[in-house]
Amino acid sequence: MASLDFAFATQAFVTLFLIVDPIGVIPVFIGLIGRYRERERMRMIGRAVVIGCVVLLVFTVFGNVIFSYLGITMYAFRIAGGILLLIISIEMLFGGKTKTEVSEDMGLEERDDLTVSPMAVPLLTGPGAITSGIMLFNSAPSGADRAFLCVIVGLVFAVSYALVANYGVVYRTLGNTGTKVVTRLMGLLLSGIAVQFIIAGVREAFPALVLG
Repeated sequence: MASLDFAFATQAFVTLFLIVDPIGVIPVFIGLIGRYRERERMRMIGRAVVIGCVVLLVFTVFGNVIFSYLGITMYAFRIAGGILLLIISIEMLFGGKTKTEVSEDMGLEERDDLTVSPMAVPLLTGPGAITSGIMLFNSAPSGADRAFLCVIVGLVFAVSYALVANYGVVYRTLGNTGTKVVTRLMGLLLSGIAVQFIIAGVREAFPALVLG
């Protein structure tokens, strides 16, 4: 059995954690579920985390099949994904609204579906997370690393649940200003990861374009 590449595992965890950004979604979650009772809030958070995790796992593992069907090359997606992540990181750095807002006049049935959208998708698992999952799956050094990537996805969402479920403690500790500072720092780190994805895609594309 091939040994695991822990450098890749670390990069995968950091990348996905930055993209999912559980600390950044806490203020949004507070606004969405603050009107519900404590037990209901915990149920909604748990359901959103599970749905978000499953969606990301499905796209991470089967994204290649979708690409093959559509005739999309990996280097093209790597460049496009890097650009998308760069845009998200810039919005995080400068306080742009990358999260979906919800109107106050929703009906009761619609509010119950907040766990699916926007809490699970796109707040936890958005285009950036899906893009990252697929690219990490394709850049995994071995089959063992690909399998372990699924474990990493689960670990990211387990940590995210621990943070979001204790949103009161986290938000009181960081405060509004602290939350913004953490989000900016995450955006800065994410920008570096995004540029690295673009560079890798260009390196892969250049020989194919020259020889093709």
